This record gives sequence, structure tokens and C-alpha cells, in this order.
Amino acid sequence: MSAESLNLSREKRRAFRAGKFPEDIIKKDMIQETTYIVDCAAGTPNYKDFKVTEGMLLTKVPNDMTPPLEYCDLLVKINGTTVTCKREMQEAFYKLAKSQKPHYLSLTIRRIISVTRIEERNAPANASIRKPDRTDPKDDSIKPNRGYLYFKVVLIYFPRSKLGINVKSYGDVVYVESTDNSWGSTTRRFLYLGDAILKIDDIEISDVKTTQTAIRKGFQKNGIVTMIIERATDKRASSFVRNVINFSKVDPFIPRDVVMICAEQMARYEEQGFGEPVPIFRGYVKDYNTGRVSVTETIDFKKIRGDLLFPGSLMKVENDAKD
Repeated sequence: MSAESLNLSREKRRAFRAGKFPEDIIKKDMIQETTYIVDCAAGTPNYKDFKVTEGMLLTKVPNDMTPPLEYCDLLVKINGTTVTCKREMQEAFYKLAKSQKPHYLSLTIRRIISVTRIEERNAPANASIRKPDRTDPKDDSIKPNRGYLYFKVVLIYFPRSKLGINVKSYGDVVYVESTDNSWGSTTRRFLYLGDAILKIDDIEISDVKTTQTAIRKGFQKNGIVTMIIERATDKRASSFVRNVINFSKVDPFIPRDVVMICAEQMARYEEQGFGEPVPIFRGYVKDYNTGRVSVTETIDFKKIRGDLLFPGSLMKVENDAKD
């Protein structure tokens, strides 16, 4: 996805680039200021490796600085000195690199904490803990209703970011099948493989199409969506989620009755043994027990015929011979 495909307004994009987000969604207690210390070699960092928006949101950093830096962190200070524009940032990095000495770089940033844990009592109606217990505790094809944690995830469509998520549906539950943890991904380190998406904004999720529509409409509305996810922590719940993620047409989940039939056949083979397979080739079969090459004592002399030559050309020519 891109900002153009989501039809974000020009005012909304400018506000996000300036680091201004809706205060009713991104509250002050969600913004955390942190200082990181980075060990830098002589001649680093290169100011060309950093890019920021008008509001000092980091959109590019050196590869060795992520982590701790994340996409669209708000840069506040460099070595304790406040920076308010791109030029001040470049000058600070240029002076540090010009010294040609190893040093420690202190970066103070502000980051929106987008993942918070919620209590089970606040989980939506389609959460596993809200569903009745399964009749057969040993039936692995039914999802357990215990062993989960619930989180509230706020996804922000930062400038030039990408969604970076693939989902799949199983049993009226939508799971995160894969995520993009590269730089610029909206879901970077927020969603894990196997997380169940229960709710997006005010819409309960039960299929992939509803998920796609809710995410697109949420981003188009204000550039931010709020998710309630269910994350497996118990051994049995994690095993079920892992089977769901691995389930596909190529390698489907094997039902219990098929496993039982296979076990019975294996027990019969171990008791009675495997029968000799019937050959399918009906023609002559050569016996390779004998040698393939035979040697006789008979010797035949054969003349090798060559091209006819003029005998005179084989005569020896004297050195003093003249034409």
C-alpha cells in the first residue's frame, strides 16, 4: 500500500510528516522519550546516511543503527544538543565525523509506544476465552480457549511507509501469516507470526476480506488503525496456531482418523512383514552375475589397410641432389 492508493488527504500527509497526530488516538502517555548510546568508529557517522521529514521524523538511518532506532522516530537531541531542523542535524554529524576519532554518539528520540497489553475482561466477544470449552480436550483440530495474552496495537501510516503484513483465515479467525520487518514497515516488530486479529477499530474480524476492508478504511479515515490481537503463550495454544500457519493445500493438516489408519497399517506391516513386490517388467531380464567381458586364447592377425602410396616418394634423397 502507499499513501496515494489510500487517498490520504494532502493536509493529513503534511501533518504526519510534521509529527502531528490525532491527540484523541495518540495520547501523551503513549509517547516515550529515550536516549540511546551508539559506539561510532572514526569518520562516522556520515550525515548523508540520515534523512528526516519536516518534523524531524527519521526516514533513513545507517544499517548499523537499526535497532535501536526505528522508522519515524522523532529526533530530539544529538549529544545533548537540541536539533530542530535538517541542517542542524547534518552539521552535528559532520563535525563528529570530521574529528576522525572513535566516539560515542548520544541520540535522544521520541517514540510512539504502539503495543499495550489489555486485560482478558476487556477482550472482544470473538476472543477464544469467550468461547465455550471444547468437548474433547485431546482433539487438536479444535482451538483451545486458554493460554492467550491480549494486546492493543496502534498502526500508524507514516510517510512513505508500507503495511508489510499477510493474513490467512481459519475457523472464522484471521491470523498473521507473515510480516515485513524491513525498514519502513508499519507492522515492524508490532505483530508476530500467528497473532490472531480480533478487532480493527470498531469492527470484529472473522475473514480476510473484512480485514483488508477495515484496514484500508481506517487508514483512509485518519491514517491510524487500532487492532486488538490475541497472542498464544500456552504450549497447547501455540501448537494449534503453529498447525494453522503451516496448513496449506500442499501440506494439509492430517485428520485424526487418517493418522489412526496409518498407525494400524504400520502395525500390520511390522507383524506380518512387507510382501515381495510383483515385478512390472515382463520381458527378458539379463543376469548380471556373470562377467560382461569374456577373453579367449585365439589370436587373429588382421592387416590394416592404408592408402596407396607412390613407392618413389619413399626413396631416400641425397643431400647433393639437384632438381
